[in-house]
Amino acid sequence: VQQRAAAALSERLQRIEKGRRIDADSLQGALVVVSAQNGEVQALVGGRDAGFAGFNRALDAVRPIGSLVKPAVYLTALSRPERYTLSTLVEDKAVDMRLPGGQRWQPRNYDRQLHGDVPLHEALSRSLNLATVNLGMDVGLKPVASTLRALGVSRDFDAFPSLLLGALSLSPLEVAQLYQSLAAGGFNSPLRAIRAVLDVDHEQLQRYPLTVTQAADPAAVFLLTRNLVEVTESGTGAGVRRLLPKGLQVAGKTGTTNDLRDSWFAGFSADRVAVAWVGRDDNAPTGLTGASGAMPVWADLMRSIDNLSLHLTPPPGLEYHWVDGAGRLSAENCDGVVAFPYIAGSQPAVVSDC
Repeated sequence: VQQRAAAALSERLQRIEKGRRIDADSLQGALVVVSAQNGEVQALVGGRDAGFAGFNRALDAVRPIGSLVKPAVYLTALSRPERYTLSTLVEDKAVDMRLPGGQRWQPRNYDRQLHGDVPLHEALSRSLNLATVNLGMDVGLKPVASTLRALGVSRDFDAFPSLLLGALSLSPLEVAQLYQSLAAGGFNSPLRAIRAVLDVDHEQLQRYPLTVTQAADPAAVFLLTRNLVEVTESGTGAGVRRLLPKGLQVAGKTGTTNDLRDSWFAGFSADRVAVAWVGRDDNAPTGLTGASGAMPVWADLMRSIDNLSLHLTPPPGLEYHWVDGAGRLSAENCDGVVAFPYIAGSQPAVVSDC
C-alpha cells in the first residue's frame, strides 16, 4: 500500500501539471491510508519525492481543510432526528454576520447563486456553503465543535462561524483520524503505526492495545455515510466514479479552500480510509478544486490496491420510507420518489396526494 500510494501521488501530480500547464514540480501533496476498523496506519506519503527525508507534509503540513469539515456539521444535525433528517429542507440563503471586532462575514456558494430551500442530503452532496452555515448556526457552533472533538480532532480551534466552512487547519493525518471515526460507524480508534515492541529474542516488551470509544450515534453516522456515498455518485465527487473499478462503492468528500490554495479529498471503502491533499509549499493558489486535484490522486491510489466495496447495512432503529421531492411521505409507484433511511419515528409527518 505504501508503494502504491507513493506512485499514485507522484504520477498524478505530474499528469496534472502537464495537463494544466502548471510549472513542473511546483505542486506538492500528501497521502494517508488507514484501516477503517482499527485505525492502523497502512501508508503515509509526505510528498511527491518518496525518498525525501525532510519535511513530511502528511504529518506536518497543517492546512485549512475547507469543506472536509462539513460532514461534522451534518452529523450534528442528523443526531437530532426530531429536528433534522436527510429529507429535511434547509435554507440556502444569504448570510451576513457581524463578527467581534466589527468585521462582516458574507460567505458565498461556489457558484455564487442562492438555491432557496434544499433537502439536507442535497446541501451536503452539492457542498452548498450557505445552506451549511445556516444549518450549522441553527444546531449551534458548540455542538459542532463537540462533534469534531468526539470524532478525534485534538488540536485547539476556535468555534467561530467560519469553522462551519473549514476555517480549521489540520494535517492529513489528523483528517484521517476524523474520517476513520466515520468509516468505523461512529467509533473512534486512535491511529497507530506500532502494534508492539519486541526485544532481540522477539519477546514482547510493550504492546499498544486497540482502544475504541463511541464518538457518535451509529444511526446518525449511517445516515451521514449514505449521504457521503451520494457525494461520490451525484455530488461534487461524482467524477471519482470514472476513475474507480466498476462496482466499488465508496463514501467521500471534496474540500477546497479560499483562492484554490488547498485541494482535498477524504473518503473510505468498507476497509480503508484514505486522505489526499494537493497544494503548494508557498501557499500560492493552485487553480485546483478538491475534485480536480486531490480526488484523482485518491482514486488512483484506491484503484491500485485491494478494497472491499462499502455496503450500507443499517443498524437497528432505522427504517426506509418513500419520500417525494417536497419531503412528503409517498408511495413507491409515485413519480420522483426516493427511499430514504430514517431513525424510527423521524420520518415526515406530511403525506403526499400520491
